[in-house]
Amino acid sequence: MRIDAILIESLPPFRSQVIEFPNPVRRDIGEVHLVTGGNGSGKTRLLSVLAAALGNPQNLLQRLSNPVTERVQAVASDQEFVRIWDLDDEGVKVYKINHSIPWRQLSSYKDSFRRDKREMATRAASIGRTLPLSSSQGPLGAFAFTGTSKIDDSKIEAMKRVELGKVEDHLDFEYKNNSAVLCQSMANLKMAAAMEQLRRLKNGPVRAIEIVQRLEDAVSKIAGRTFAFDVIAHPETRIRAHWGGHDMRFNQLPDGLRSILGWLVACVAKLDSLYPDHPAPLDIPLILLIDEPESHLHIAWQRLIIPTAQELFPNSQIFVATHSPFVISSVNAGWIHKLKMQEDGSVVNESVPCPEGDSYIDVVEDVLGLSQWFDPETERLLTEFRELRENAKTTRDIKPVAEKGEEIAARGIGLKEIVVREMKQLYRQLQQ
Repeated sequence: MRIDAILIESLPPFRSQVIEFPNPVRRDIGEVHLVTGGNGSGKTRLLSVLAAALGNPQNLLQRLSNPVTERVQAVASDQEFVRIWDLDDEGVKVYKINHSIPWRQLSSYKDSFRRDKREMATRAASIGRTLPLSSSQGPLGAFAFTGTSKIDDSKIEAMKRVELGKVEDHLDFEYKNNSAVLCQSMANLKMAAAMEQLRRLKNGPVRAIEIVQRLEDAVSKIAGRTFAFDVIAHPETRIRAHWGGHDMRFNQLPDGLRSILGWLVACVAKLDSLYPDHPAPLDIPLILLIDEPESHLHIAWQRLIIPTAQELFPNSQIFVATHSPFVISSVNAGWIHKLKMQEDGSVVNESVPCPEGDSYIDVVEDVLGLSQWFDPETERLLTEFRELRENAKTTRDIKPVAEKGEEIAARGIGLKEIVVREMKQLYRQLQQ
């Protein structure tokens, strides 16, 4: 399963439009869609629309000023069926149509839905606020996270059954029970791996061992030091982390590492618990919605977090809302969806493939649209310097330009090089 496109209507700041999510660039790693734009451009709202189409409209409802009058509709199409999420004065309904349509026909499909909801209801299953995830291709998962959430220590019991909650719970960006689920799930998985190791024969089961190895290798790669989970039996059963040779409780870990565990490891723990009989749950088709994963992370970790997730979940479709040029430049195989604010306050989307080899400097200017590189005061001085330089082309009086240039050059070597270069250009122009 993958989401091909969504149609958004009557949801500020978006215009009525279809946003396409093009096919993955590579098939051997997870598919990534990076959503960028300024504050207020609707990045988190777009993720909330996706969460609503997948089964939990509550995140979006919280962002509507008047959900009865704003009349929001979203249509999500994938390879197997169409989901229509509708909000009107009767409440929230999600309809699943058991066949697929090309995303370019979503607009006309939406029109027929609007004309006669009763007729549509006879052909679709109205499932209220919950959309059970299912697929003829087998099991699949869908989770939502925010980079600001962090794992906390939570009480565990030996091989206790995990209470995963409802489908919509795992599509809540601020799911309150995440730490309890993660700690108990990881403890169960680690103990299962230990038992597999004890009874392991030549052709014995290695499911839990392989899951744990892939997970711990992924976290170690991001964190730059060897990371592993451990279950302690005495004096009470608890799960701890080994990082860089130190045995630590989760609450003792750096906030950045706790943030990574709060969503990356949670995906593994939940997939293992949801599908205990699947031989390779990390390879299950998965949809991830992640809001600002760069929170709490040093730039070195920001550059690794999404590529590592692509490798860990090779059949995933990952939607990421981010402000970070380091996250954006780290993805070579994926798509960037630039939400652009128009003069009337509405937002339109422009989708481009992630370019290979772009630096974070390229991303800052080309994707995030920032052309200013210095602090506000220095930028003001540079503006004044360039205005004086243009004026000197007419008056041929270079003294004010040179004085302003000296003031700027005293601020640093890089600025001095800029001033010298631009003054040389001015001299050449005056000579000509």
